[in-house]
Amino acid sequence: MPVKSFTADAEWNVGLQGQTDAGYRTLSYSGSLGGGTLQILSQVSDGDKTALPDTKLTVAKVDSNGDIIRQLVFRTSGNIFVTLTGSTAPTAKVSVQ
Repeated sequence: MPVKSFTADAEWNVGLQGQTDAGYRTLSYSGSLGGGTLQILSQVSDGDKTALPDTKLTVAKVDSNGDIIRQLVFRTSGNIFVTLTGSTAPTAKVSVQ
């Protein structure tokens, strides 16, 4: 399972292909996004990176109990990238499985 600690805005090439036998992957994080936004992108061979729909995580995204959503499940093909933008002093540990 690839893991990266974000301490500033950055793009991370996760090094995984989106397709799996289970049909899905999971992104999760702990720590602080520093007010920023995590987003998942995918890039197929010779294509542009494309943001996956509904894959933005911020501290404002909460569940029905009011708890911050720190995990999401997604499906895609191609190489997976994760970006953190708009942050100030983040301490987020992000993993993709």
